[in-house]
Amino acid sequence: MPLATAVNLPTIIIGAIVAAVFIVIIVRGIRRRKRGESGCGCGCSGCPNSALCHGKSTNQK
Repeated sequence: MPLATAVNLPTIIIGAIVAAVFIVIIVRGIRRRKRGESGCGCGCSGCPNSALCHGKSTNQK
């Protein structure tokens, strides 16, 4: 069976790299969301969907 593993090694390595990148993207998104940062990175001042991202503030006057 070692020959089959050697043949598939590049596929396994590329799959592991893609999985690692995917996990990093998900973890960064979760951390940014917990900190209250926007998902798009451009700020919320003019965004029509800012109410969906952050909800309504209870301190509005």
